Amino acid sequence: MKKTILFAIVLSLFKISLAQEEIKVLWLGNSYTFVNNLPEMVNELSFGTDRIVTSELICPGGCTLFQHAESPNSLNAIRKGNWDYVVLQEQSQLPSIDYYRHNAMRPAYQSLYDSIMLYNPEAKVVGYMTWGRRYGGQQCVDFGDGLYCSADFADFNQMQDTMSIAYCENAYATGSYVSPVGDAWKEVLNLHNKIVLHGPDESHPNYYGSYLAACVFHAVFWEESPIGTYYDSSYIEQTKAEFLQNVANDVFFNNLEKWNFESAVVDTTNANESYYNSNFNIISNPDNNSVIIENENNINANVKIISIDGVIIEEKNIKEDYVFHIDKSKGIYIIQITGTDSHEYFVKKIIKR
Repeated sequence: MKKTILFAIVLSLFKISLAQEEIKVLWLGNSYTFVNNLPEMVNELSFGTDRIVTSELICPGGCTLFQHAESPNSLNAIRKGNWDYVVLQEQSQLPSIDYYRHNAMRPAYQSLYDSIMLYNPEAKVVGYMTWGRRYGGQQCVDFGDGLYCSADFADFNQMQDTMSIAYCENAYATGSYVSPVGDAWKEVLNLHNKIVLHGPDESHPNYYGSYLAACVFHAVFWEESPIGTYYDSSYIEQTKAEFLQNVANDVFFNNLEKWNFESAVVDTTNANESYYNSNFNIISNPDNNSVIIENENNINANVKIISIDGVIIEEKNIKEDYVFHIDKSKGIYIIQITGTDSHEYFVKKIIKR
């Protein structure tokens, strides 16, 4: 009888294990990842389902990607292989500082990406886009090359726009992906000014900030909406949980191309192709290597044309349609449009062949 019961239990567990869907995630980051145990929060969102997120964290406080790229612990974890996702999270200030963005973040991201692909060719590499400081301000750090500083950001939004483009650049250059947590924070703070996402230090996330990040990662990992997923009512009330779920859903799924989950680029070798996003329409003209920005509603905006290594090729304030010419060599370029009187923000990559 005991053997029969034991066999039934084992058989039941075996059936359960067969029904479960598991993804394995390696997180290479720092305190922005381990505060509030973000990986476990991502797993908790699947409570009540047959899905499991199994995570390994290497997240020393303040760690940079170039430190991960030289860390035996991080490299050994990559060499284990069998990861479905590897998340790369840069130190929170470096993406906003031009010197470190180009001379530290970019090469370190590339180095880590190459190592990941060598040992995990089927893995998806995801850049964990973090967020700006609560009130912006100038960011200065010295990681051994001397003290380098960012612009003096007027507010959170201005700093966040810089963070966003830095993570998108790396994704476009490597063919990896972006988890747009920082842009989801921006959307929440613009829509609901009574919700606070920063902790007391105005840098790290509070519980709401981490819950929003978890919702974005749920969308990234499972490629499904986080709306209706689990929340712990002892930490967050239902209305706020549902609001954060909806924002995470909209920011991710309404901008799949921006996060590199969908291929839809302007090819300057093909005529009469146009792509639409928000209030702007992008049209290529292969006859003279020009790209037309149609400003549908005459929005005051700043336009930057940026090479993949972060060099601004052209910048102009516009209120009407605008035509620019790509006279540089073949490669990937980025169009960044920021509304000067609104919260419009648009990033598109273009390929010159």
